[in-house]
Amino acid sequence: MGEVLVFDLTGPMAHFRKYYTNTSALTYGFPPRTALMGVVAAVLGFARDSYYEKLDRGRFAVAVKTPTRRLLQTVNYVRTKKEDLTSLRQLKRVPGTQTPLEFLFPDGEHRFLRFRLFFGHPDAELLREAARRLQEERPCFPLYLGLTECLATARYIGLFGSQDYQTVSSGAAVALTSVLNAAHLEKVDLPAAKTARLVRERAPYAFGPGRTLRPPVAVVYEAAGQPLPVRLRVPAYRFSLPAAEAEETVAFLEG
Repeated sequence: MGEVLVFDLTGPMAHFRKYYTNTSALTYGFPPRTALMGVVAAVLGFARDSYYEKLDRGRFAVAVKTPTRRLLQTVNYVRTKKEDLTSLRQLKRVPGTQTPLEFLFPDGEHRFLRFRLFFGHPDAELLREAARRLQEERPCFPLYLGLTECLATARYIGLFGSQDYQTVSSGAAVALTSVLNAAHLEKVDLPAAKTARLVRERAPYAFGPGRTLRPPVAVVYEAAGQPLPVRLRVPAYRFSLPAAEAEETVAFLEG
């Protein structure tokens, strides 16, 4: 694998809608791969629905860096049925639709959510352009955590060449800090005296033509943001981050 871009995405709240809910909008505890593609697309300035094929060639990993809590809040949406369009164009009041919406907030003493993103791509120029924009704090479009109401800030950490990180062979014991594609999990090595908030969910993976959702994948992660001792069927990658940042061992969702 070649260069890998690493950056943090932070914000006060988030909502990453679960694809299978309709009467209420529940959230994932992390940005799924489709949301990660959207973040990179916003940094680079790709138009909506124009980047799926290009960014699907990339490799993504995400680590939950703060513990989270959830809050279910009923919100009012403007109804946009056909019979309401005339009133909307005339700026008249139309009936609203109330929907329960689940938000993700930082837990404990943390003031902000923080997710660490790892992004690799075979197009080196695309990767370096994203790194340059993040380093200069100049994303093309505003960044957010799932919804436009959940504004986010990106913090550049580094662009790591292949000599700057260590590849860990499959089957070796690692303390994984990233969300894991469950298909790549061989064994959880959690000691008997240690507890973990282990969550398994089905999450969207990629879009096809016309924004059709491709088959989702099962993922596993530690909801409190703690390293998870595991053995994997695929290689992991160990990054020694600069300054006061801790070492990170991640597995890309693609394997």
